[in-house]
Amino acid sequence: MNPKRITTILGAIAATVLLQGCIVQDIHDQIALSNEKLAAIDENFAKVERANALLESLQTQLDEILVPVNQNLGSIEARLASIDAQLERINTNLESMDTSIEQVEADLKSVSASLTSLRKTISNIDSTIPFLKFSGDDEEESKPASPESQQDGSN
Repeated sequence: MNPKRITTILGAIAATVLLQGCIVQDIHDQIALSNEKLAAIDENFAKVERANALLESLQTQLDEILVPVNQNLGSIEARLASIDAQLERINTNLESMDTSIEQVEADLKSVSASLTSLRKTISNIDSTIPFLKFSGDDEEESKPASPESQQDGSN
């Protein structure tokens, strides 16, 4: 065989032997790195599991709180419906009262107009027959007597 060829083959074999150690070391390093990453993933997974357990506990607590709240909301809604019905009846009654008050107000205006006419008639009678004095008797008695009327009464 050719010495050059043998040297080349020996060099290739030596390189293969030396490279295999590097490749094995590289594989070993990569496996160690993968193991570290898997350990970190396991830690994170454990944290996620704890978080899920806490969330389940919180969900249970919320369910315990929300069930009575939902029941109370149902009774509150029923009460509000009852109050709405009562308010509707009150509103109907108030509208009826408004109508009645408007009618009474019209009647009172009519009575007031009649009384005004009666006052004018009484005033006319008073002015025609001064000694009867149907209106204003109390007003004239409560007035202080003038000096002229006191002199007329003493004579």
